[in-house]
Amino acid sequence: MKEINKRRPMPELLYRSCRVAGAFGQPAKFSIIDLLMKKGPLTLYEISDAIHRSKPTTCQHLSKLKSLDIIRFETKTKGTKYWIKYPDEVKLILDSIGAFVNHVITGVDART
Repeated sequence: MKEINKRRPMPELLYRSCRVAGAFGQPAKFSIIDLLMKKGPLTLYEISDAIHRSKPTTCQHLSKLKSLDIIRFETKTKGTKYWIKYPDEVKLILDSIGAFVNHVITGVDART
């Protein structure tokens, strides 16, 4: 009889890293992150208008970004404002992505 190989669960850090990286890999979520980094705290209406998505769709994206601790929010009588939770770390990620894409587009080998 064949022995069944039991899969080891993915380490927590790797799992969370994959989920965060996935958020940066989705155009609408990336647009929200980039917008909040550039403009600072914004309302749902301002975000949905800027990224050209409906409010319900934008709300779903914001919910996912909140669950990943990428953004924070505060609800007041005038509405809810959203902002980047860790702006320094997110800036590093965006800068790294930009540098990588620039190298790919220009064909520059980073090892030289």
